[in-house]
Amino acid sequence: MPFDQVSATFEQVLATSTADETELVWFERKYGQASSDRRKDQFASPQLTVLIRVIEGGRQGWHRTDTANASDLEAGLRQALAVSKVQPKAKKQPVLPTNNRDLRFVGKLLDSELSRLDLKSAQGLLQTWCGHTIKGQLDWSETRLAVFNSHGLRRSAASSEVSFEARRNGSHGGSRAAGSARSLAALGVPKICERVNHQPAERSAELPSGSVPVLLAPEATIALLNVINTFALAGRSYLDGTSFLVRHRNFQVFDRALNLRDDGHRLPGLPFPFDLEGSPKQPLDLICEGQPSTVALNEYQGAEAGMRPTAQAVGGQDALFGNLFLLPGGASDQELLDAADGGIYIGWLDPPECYEPTQLRIRANARCVRRIEAGRLGAALPDFAWEESLLRALARLNAIGGETVVHSTPTTPLGAISAPAIVLANAEGFCGPVKRAVGDAAG
Repeated sequence: MPFDQVSATFEQVLATSTADETELVWFERKYGQASSDRRKDQFASPQLTVLIRVIEGGRQGWHRTDTANASDLEAGLRQALAVSKVQPKAKKQPVLPTNNRDLRFVGKLLDSELSRLDLKSAQGLLQTWCGHTIKGQLDWSETRLAVFNSHGLRRSAASSEVSFEARRNGSHGGSRAAGSARSLAALGVPKICERVNHQPAERSAELPSGSVPVLLAPEATIALLNVINTFALAGRSYLDGTSFLVRHRNFQVFDRALNLRDDGHRLPGLPFPFDLEGSPKQPLDLICEGQPSTVALNEYQGAEAGMRPTAQAVGGQDALFGNLFLLPGGASDQELLDAADGGIYIGWLDPPECYEPTQLRIRANARCVRRIEAGRLGAALPDFAWEESLLRALARLNAIGGETVVHSTPTTPLGAISAPAIVLANAEGFCGPVKRAVGDAAG
């Protein structure tokens, strides 16, 4: 449906609302995936979600639907009002954003080349990029978003996103690398392939015993930051009391070298100018010199917590930071290896499980693992399960790299996380071998 037709439908529905505050969000996405082995190839037609949110008497109600006609949306509006009657009342009357703040972002969000991409063209790109030694996977999407509310706010944008993951296997270990961008031109495929083509291991070894330093590749660092975003910085985790920030906000808990920022305008990254409430994004320092201070809050959560909203709303019921940047340090690749000498290199982490949010205790499968011997990557190690507290681990930073990688995650649907490689001192919790990932057989 063209944006002008979306606008006419939303205006009609808003005119019928009797709620104190009403918001309508149109979220439409089409998606494609192609892989070297073609087992994961898929091309989905546009999928639509419309979120209806109301605030009535300080109580929030909501309804989601995949239909676009005005009569169904008006019925959904009545459903949202009914839901609001059984919700708790906010401590302070929430007010949705107005239209008095202009968007500053003037960059390009939509890549026409990605809009035209189909499975056949994607397979051609993979063959060109990967040759016979690398296995690759290409994921791309196009999103159309519109946010309207009863205060006259009207926002709309179309954006594209592409991610490339490269994998190289061998008889001793393997390697992976990934990256994301708004366009194929900005994806930086040669650098991704260069990182996956580092010198392969010539032999294998066993896991070391005791605590040793760990060098995390940027992709593995991003997996850890995704945990922090979900279980510590999200508005819902903070208001529910499960985030460690309930007790440790504005206290230094991490190494002073750790600085984390959210910036919806920064490049390289996946910028996006506003959140799902239509509020313009602005740069926010979340962790400064190891001291966390800011959590993601939408307008309703801000009223509930008595804190300033952060323009990070995702779907009306929660807030998550969508454009995270772990600020790089000055360590070169060789300095990182020297700082982790005698320890372990982890090239990839499967999505970690956080089983104790208040201490950020995680369990994750570590893959593409090598020993670090005499300042270089040495023997390959078996994939293993790793258990660690991120509160303790990130208080023991030995070094932060200067080169960053951008990669989108499930919790950043309109953005991505950017991070360099890092070195953790005295890591432990290596729990033994795990099954190799699907597709990691030697080849």
